[in-house]
This record gives sequence, C-alpha cells and structure tokens, in this order.
Amino acid sequence: MKLTDLLKKKQSTETFNIDINSTAKEAVELFGKHRVGSLVVTDGSSKLQGIVTERDVLYKCDGHPETMKIKDIMTPKEDLIIATKDERLSYAMDVMINKRVRHLPVVEDGKLIGILSIGDVLKQVLEQSETEVKELREYIQNPYGINI
Repeated sequence: MKLTDLLKKKQSTETFNIDINSTAKEAVELFGKHRVGSLVVTDGSSKLQGIVTERDVLYKCDGHPETMKIKDIMTPKEDLIIATKDERLSYAMDVMINKRVRHLPVVEDGKLIGILSIGDVLKQVLEQSETEVKELREYIQNPYGINI
C-alpha cells in the first residue's frame, strides 16, 4: 500500500500549524485542542520550518513551557525524516521502528500533504493482517474453492 492511499483512509488529513516563535505552552494547548501529537512549525510566511511533538515539549522544556520557544525544541526541516507520497507502508514502518520516529511527514513535490502517526501505520498493518488471516482460514476450510 502506498502512503497516499493510507492518508486517504485517515479520518482527517488536516495538519495543524504553530508559529516558530510561539511557546511550548501554546503547543500544549493546541495538542489538547486538536487531539494530535505533532504540529507543523511555520514562520510568518507559512513556510514549513520543522515539526514539534508532544515528546519534544516533554523532554526539552526543563519544566518551563511558558517561556520555552518552539524554535528551541522543534526538529528543524533539515533534520526531518520524511516520506514521499509514493513510498510504501513498509517504508513508513521501517523508518518509525529504526529511527524511533512517531510522526512521519508525507510530501509531494516539496509540499506537505499530511502526517502519518505510528498509530495510523499500526492500524493499517493490523487490518491487513486480519484480512490475510481470514483469507487463509477460508482457504484451509475449502482449499479447492468447491461449493458443495
């Protein structure tokens, strides 16, 4: 399965932004409001500058989210691990496991088209596994496809 297909299956492909000069406290408020684990960091012209996650806030704020700026805790775009729209589900799984990434931005022609979370990927893997198990059980029960 291509990642664009997985993005289409998501209930919402909407991404939420935060300004690079905002505080970590503002990020926490947006995480709660939108029930997401990551935010796209933009500058004044809405250009992608990076991504900030709940874990960034948790591990990098030193207990002062009201004064810590997003630009000091985010992952800048130069360090982002991304996927293209044509990558396969197996690529996303490999990246998330081996690079310990929980949110994977998906781009098309240099533009962000969505973010996949580890939950999105795991849900799809589970669905595929359940389908395969069902088909194998049906085959074992009737291996020749004969309707008697």
